[in-house]
Amino acid sequence: MNEANAAENHLTLFVADDGAISYELDSRKLGRSSGPLELNKPLVTGWADWQLVVDRILPHAEQWMDFMPAKGNSANQLPDGVRVRVEQNGETFEQWISGGWQITVPTSPNPIGISYGWRSTPLPIALELMDFEVARNEGNDAPAGFKSTLRVSTAEGDSATGQCWMNHPFSFPGSWWRTWSGQTFKMSQASWNPENLGQSTIQILRDPGWLLKWIGSLLIVTGVFLLFYVKKFRRQYATAKTKRIVSPSPAPEECEVAVS
Repeated sequence: MNEANAAENHLTLFVADDGAISYELDSRKLGRSSGPLELNKPLVTGWADWQLVVDRILPHAEQWMDFMPAKGNSANQLPDGVRVRVEQNGETFEQWISGGWQITVPTSPNPIGISYGWRSTPLPIALELMDFEVARNEGNDAPAGFKSTLRVSTAEGDSATGQCWMNHPFSFPGSWWRTWSGQTFKMSQASWNPENLGQSTIQILRDPGWLLKWIGSLLIVTGVFLLFYVKKFRRQYATAKTKRIVSPSPAPEECEVAVS
């Protein structure tokens, strides 16, 4: 991975005392550029099809974002959210929070931060991306595959370096008994960012009950086999043991009787 591909996309805006706006743009596609930024004039960033447009300047502004519930079929494509209500000294504050966002409620004496989303759990391992490679198809620039080189370390000082790519995960620790018992961290290549080759998306899986689930599945398959295939032979054997043997009755004897 060369330095040109490793360069990050970055945009910085500057506002002068007279309200004039200038910019400095770093783009892996367009390179580096700078200059004045006019109102209502699009600035091509080179990041996919994104453009920046400044419609007005507020000398004193406060950032604020609000969410509203959506109705109709398009609501299925949007994240879920919750509505919170805070009451203090007769005043009521009510706002929607979307999944993955955090808001600040202006309460006294200190504001309250409220967030909604997945719970963040610290991992017992540290993960570092050492290198990221993208293989290209011959004759075109289409990606054929991507591979991440990772370094995993623990607080005890244990560390290991490995690579993961599609359908080839990297496990840590790599001892066989930990793999069979599920006491490993399995890292798989999940996705990548075409705009930033210094970034990679890794999926980490740890399943301590992996062996128990496979044993349970094996017992189910064995039970189905015994139920449908062995039961027939058991019935034949039981029928042969309990079959009644009937001996033939003796033939009747002929006798002569004299009557006077």
